[in-house]
This record gives sequence, C-alpha cells and structure tokens, in this order.
Amino acid sequence: MTSLAAVGAIANEFALSGPVDSVRRYGAGHINETFLVATPRRDYIVQRINRTVFPAPQRLMDNVIAVSAHLGGRLVPQLVAARRGGWLVCAGDDVWRAWIRLSGAATIGQPTPARAASAAQLLGRFHGALVDLDPSLLHETLPNFHDPARRLAGLREVVDADPCGRADGVGAEIAALFAAARLVGMAEELIASVPCRVAHNDAKLDNVVFRDGEAVWLVDLDTVMPSAWFWDVGDLVRTACTRAAEDDARPGRAVLDPALYHAVLDGYRDGLSTGVSPADSEVEALHLAGAIATYEQALRFLTDWIAGDVYYRTSRPGQNRDRARAQLGLLESMPGTVGW
Repeated sequence: MTSLAAVGAIANEFALSGPVDSVRRYGAGHINETFLVATPRRDYIVQRINRTVFPAPQRLMDNVIAVSAHLGGRLVPQLVAARRGGWLVCAGDDVWRAWIRLSGAATIGQPTPARAASAAQLLGRFHGALVDLDPSLLHETLPNFHDPARRLAGLREVVDADPCGRADGVGAEIAALFAAARLVGMAEELIASVPCRVAHNDAKLDNVVFRDGEAVWLVDLDTVMPSAWFWDVGDLVRTACTRAAEDDARPGRAVLDPALYHAVLDGYRDGLSTGVSPADSEVEALHLAGAIATYEQALRFLTDWIAGDVYYRTSRPGQNRDRARAQLGLLESMPGTVGW
C-alpha cells in the first residue's frame, strides 16, 4: 500500500496547477489504488495502475487517449500530462496517471429513478459519440474480458482445486451458478448477433460522476476497448436497478426495482437516440443485458472468493462471498433469468 507522502511526490511529477496541499485515499475501486490530491487552485485524481491486472499500461492509456480525443473533452475526465512528457509517471515498478477532478461532482449512493435515468442517458450519449470511432484502432487490453463461458470454466477449475478450502461453504451458490448456465449460451448468441463497438466495459453506477443531480462524466476508462454495447447497459442495470449495495450481506435485499429498471432502459434509449440508429439486435439485447452481466459478475466474485481473494480488492473478510451472493439474489429477480 502506497504511503500518502509517496503519492504527493508522484503527483508533483504531473503538470498540476500548483503545489500539492494534501493527499487522501479516494473511492472504493476493486482494482487500482486511487488518491485525491488537492492543490490551491483545483483537485486531481492520481491513480496507481494495477499491473497485475493491466500488464501493459501504455496500451491501456493509448485507448483512453484515443477515446478522450474523439470525445473532444466531453463526457469523460480531462487527463493531466506528465511533466516529462506523455501521460504516465513511472516510479520503480509502479505506473501512475492523473486527471482533473470536476469541482462539486461525486458518485452517488442510493439510486433513484431520476439518477438512474440520468446515468443511462449519459451512457447512451457516450455510445452515440463513439459510434464512428473504429474499434480496430483500439487495443484489446483484457482479451476475452466479457466471456461467461470462460468465467464458468474458471469457476469449475477453482472449485476442483479449492486452494483455500472454501468451496464447501458456498455449495448452494456454486449450484445456483451451474443451474443458470443457460445464460452462457444466451450471451454467445447475443455476441454473435450484435456489432462490435467501442464500449466502456465497466459501466457500473460507481463509475458515473454526478453534479447537481445530473450525470456528467463516465470515469474509470481502463476497460474501454472493442466490445458490444449491451455489456455496458447490463452493468448499469446490475448496479443502478437495486437499492442493495454490491456486497450487501443481508439476504433478500438485492432485488431488481422495476422503477429503476425502466428508468435505465428508457434513459439509455433517450441518450442514444440523437443521430444514432442501433442495430435491431442491439435493441433486443437490452432486455437480457442485465441478467447476463449479473450472472458473469457473480461468477467472477465467487471464483475469486474460492481462489482466496486474489483479484478483487477487499476491505473485510468474506466480502467477495457476499458480493457473489448479492449478485445471485439480484439475478433471480431479473428478466431473462432462470425464474422468468
């Protein structure tokens, strides 16, 4: 874990508007290490890229730069250049990047229909603005990132190996994920039927920044790469259409709220509508997107729990197990899943 003093020194390697006044940890991301850096004129976000997950940071940043330039400074944060050139600062084996923090803006806690709709409208505008960016110009920084078949195979492997002796304690969850495996085939059919686009690939509600009640930025662009738009819609449904936290340990709390669900789908269509005509298959995919994205995420959380919490950052014991259980509870209440 990086010390705050070390982060302050690294932050000064970027072209900030003034000297660093203070540094504190920021956000609750699962992968990277993120800090809020204050200067006399404005605040910045400075982040250490997790090189275990992203072994080629320059390729990642090439994608971020390409998307940011295509958007012309809209919808995503403004990057801050390194003083010595480029957009990355290297310190030993660590690689850092920075961007401006929008004054008065923050992520939200509890979703409401208005907030869910605003986030979805922003996502629709994001997709619409990138519709003419050739996906082949971007790197596939995480090959096969959205691939439920691969994720299900990974769960089978880790259950068989059971390196930490945890599989017996989540037998019901393992069985539920195997029983819902028809969603793997549904995902494969959708992937084959929709166009390859430039997509965010992690468009959960935590990655939407609001100001004065309006969604203004999509952040955490590490996974921007060629993919299908329905994954983004599914991730937003998964995180914005329930009042339960992603790691809620209270049984039965993680359920789909119909008002939030319709707010997301309607808001997304509104945001996408200006000058963009999605393929019929993309429109049809919206109704299954939430179930498929939730199923895949449940697979990932449970696999990581059984493996010993080796991928997702945790802040308490059992958190990945609780994340998996919450996703499974949500999945049961979604259109397109086993009970419907």
